[in-house]
Amino acid sequence: MNLLEDPWIPVRAHVGTGEFRLLTYRELLCRPGTWLISLPRDDLELACLKLLISMTQIMFLPEDDDALEDRIKKPLTDAEYDAGIAPCADWFDLDHPTRPFMQTRGVKAKEATPIQKLLIGLPEGNNHCFFNQVGEVAGLSAPAPAAAIALFNQAVNCPSFGGGFKGSLRGGAPITTLVDGSDLRQQIWHNVLTRKRIQSNLTDWDHDLARDRPTWIDPIREKEKIPWNEIGLARGLFWQPVHVELIRADGPGPCGLIGTEEKHLYSGFRKEKFNFEINGTWSHPHGSMQILLKKGKPENKFASFTTSAPAWTRLTELVIHKELDDKEGNRPALPITQAGELRIRPLHLLVGGYRNKQASVLERRHELISLAAGWDGEGRLKDLVDLGLAAKKALHGKLYFAVQGKQDKGLQGIAVPIHETGERLFYAQMEALILDTFSDQATFHQWQERCSDYVDALAEHCRSIFEELTEPYAIKPELIPIIAWTKRSLNADLKKLKENQ
Repeated sequence: MNLLEDPWIPVRAHVGTGEFRLLTYRELLCRPGTWLISLPRDDLELACLKLLISMTQIMFLPEDDDALEDRIKKPLTDAEYDAGIAPCADWFDLDHPTRPFMQTRGVKAKEATPIQKLLIGLPEGNNHCFFNQVGEVAGLSAPAPAAAIALFNQAVNCPSFGGGFKGSLRGGAPITTLVDGSDLRQQIWHNVLTRKRIQSNLTDWDHDLARDRPTWIDPIREKEKIPWNEIGLARGLFWQPVHVELIRADGPGPCGLIGTEEKHLYSGFRKEKFNFEINGTWSHPHGSMQILLKKGKPENKFASFTTSAPAWTRLTELVIHKELDDKEGNRPALPITQAGELRIRPLHLLVGGYRNKQASVLERRHELISLAAGWDGEGRLKDLVDLGLAAKKALHGKLYFAVQGKQDKGLQGIAVPIHETGERLFYAQMEALILDTFSDQATFHQWQERCSDYVDALAEHCRSIFEELTEPYAIKPELIPIIAWTKRSLNADLKKLKENQ
């Protein structure tokens, strides 16, 4: 299957309400239509979108904002498409005899790995976060999208295979932040960067696909030491840190991802680790990067989900640029910065990633966050996030105090971890309020009034959760003092939150 010519993009027409079909890349970029990606897993939908963005970025690079806005408004011509794909004609063939897409021919492995392990979170073994049985996915379709998307996702978005295998250029399980659009073509072009913005991010980069080639075309050498700034845009966007080779099944069968009956399937793959070293951090455009100053030297690290807290708690670092000071700085994903400069309003964000423990996936994350016009003015978005976090901290802290008690004052604690339940309830009950506040244009245009209402709602929910969790223990006389003490303290903290807004 060749991603440049064969039908492989899983879509539904009419903005996701139409019949399912496989679209060609040419149809997507050159024909009218309002498609949306359609897969049974949201993480693979995001991976498919990111794959399409990466392909378009390297083959149809817009020179400037005018060219980009023109691409957003109207499809490419067939001539433009043919010229764009010409330098990469044999890069995207999954069954190429010598250079298959994101694979290495002749991989040496003692045994084949079941294909299910290529779908992150569904591996053979002891991690069955999203599937009930070992071996439930026995095959992935060869001519359809499953294998290509899974290969790309595993290489660029996921934890490594473990056991000494190298991971992605952004670390173990990075957060991807993209700009949404009304349909698939707009989603792609909203995240394709202009030449100038790429050059500001990769200072030594030059758009030359004769030299800037992906790893399956120009392989990484064993024990190679690679300066980060020698990794070009095409090479970095399609970085494959492992030697992988898909294995064809003996016969036909159902695709374990999209459920279609296929004549040709991949039943497994061979994988092989090899050693190399990257000096520095490649500045990937699709993730937020934190810059920490350690011993006078800046160190870069991409944002990742390390707790179960929702994405809005990380929104400041995901969308707001902060210059490096004497401690830290932050660079949002470049499509977010570009959208701000192009005045795309409102700004709809696609935020996705995994929470992992080493090679095991604990949680799959995919969220849509909308920011109304005015979100980037006067630090107001940061204020809203900080107020939400401050309310959560007050609730969690007082519940924890109620759990522990205060022995020097003779206050017996509840001794049941209701503070953990309180934090989960806060996130569950407050998310709709917080996201609605972010997306409401009146929030930023009637700031004082709406911010005051926001703080009142936060406080009301915190008090309600506190009452709900402590009320069952108030029947015990010995626990009434600690509950009363922490309730007064919570009210005092919430009052300060209102006064200091």
